[in-house]
Amino acid sequence: MKLIHYISTRYSLYTILLAILSVPLFYVLVQRIMMYNLDESLGYQKTWILQKLETGPPEDFTSYNNSVVITPTGNKTVRDTFYSKDIFIPEDHEMVKHRVLESVIRVNGKYYALQIQKSMLEDADLVKSISLLQFVFILFLLAGLFLINRNLSRNILKPFQDTLRKLAGYRVDKHQTPQFEPTAIQEFGELNRSLDALLLRNAHLYKAQKEFTENAAHETQTPLAIIQSKLDLLLQTPVNGEQAGLIEELTLSVRKLQKLNRTLLLLTKIENNQFPETESIDVKTVVMHTADQFTDMIVEKQIQLETGSLETSRIEANGALIDILISNLFSNAFRHTASGGRIRLSLSQHTFTVSNTASGSALNATQIFQRFQKQSTDSRSVGLGLEICKQICELYGYKLQYRFLEQQHSFSVSFP
Repeated sequence: MKLIHYISTRYSLYTILLAILSVPLFYVLVQRIMMYNLDESLGYQKTWILQKLETGPPEDFTSYNNSVVITPTGNKTVRDTFYSKDIFIPEDHEMVKHRVLESVIRVNGKYYALQIQKSMLEDADLVKSISLLQFVFILFLLAGLFLINRNLSRNILKPFQDTLRKLAGYRVDKHQTPQFEPTAIQEFGELNRSLDALLLRNAHLYKAQKEFTENAAHETQTPLAIIQSKLDLLLQTPVNGEQAGLIEELTLSVRKLQKLNRTLLLLTKIENNQFPETESIDVKTVVMHTADQFTDMIVEKQIQLETGSLETSRIEANGALIDILISNLFSNAFRHTASGGRIRLSLSQHTFTVSNTASGSALNATQIFQRFQKQSTDSRSVGLGLEICKQICELYGYKLQYRFLEQQHSFSVSFP
């Protein structure tokens, strides 16, 4: 959820909740105030009637529509009772709610039952009108708050959105530090300054790491090549059997170190995104070419190679990296397949799968894609093949998965 929507939703929910609670509460409070005022008015009217009765008999007291009724009573308990009831009004042909005061009064030594009633129709209409006006007012308040908050938030968050957009398009290998828009918001200004310092530091670190990698690879390959050359010359000199064995072991170690050095250099270049060039690649062609490269080794090991459905699939990527990805997956399957086993290749429009018969149990799915986690006893393996596959897939957003089904190891790459 966007920040502007998050804030607006909270404000809107609060206003709606306030409206739901305030309108009925306001109605009840106004109605209570109205009742209190009516009762107070009836009390004043009773006092006025008492004053009039002291100057004349009750029979001379008249009222409109029997709103005041005075009758003699034997009850000598002086008290006031207020209540509401519906009374039929012939002129309007409807029942109208009235507020009624019943009281026993003593005038000139005599006791009378007094009933005063007053229509609540006008007051009730007034309460409804006020409540409706309040509801309409809250609706306008809600709409106004929403519009003001949305426009204000858009203006406030505009520099932040600009920062996000420029960060999304930033690439450290392009050597272009984004320039953020100036803003009057202190927090956004501090964020942009921190990002400027961070991106500048990352650019320096990237440059230093790239130079170190290139220099280390170059400086390491040279002495390794010299060692290899000297060992080859040493093998050509007269040596005994034991010395020849030691020289052979040194040669194998040097070759393994050379391969490790090249592989680590490749990993570093992939992690630093030093393969920016992309092209349209036919994955089917790459798969068939890779299978042809392994033909002699497959025949020597007596492995049965099966090709399932090989559909045409085109992707945008660096050609060298896709060659390495397919080759490493095939090499991994070949290394884990025993003599007389079977390797199966399949390619759909969005998925490439390599599966091979297993001589043991399933591999550790949580470790096989980690660096230097060898699942093979082959001394020629440096434990980086699947790590390289994972890095290539992460670079392009592919999904690399391992499954163990029906005594078969299965690796699949899903293209977007």
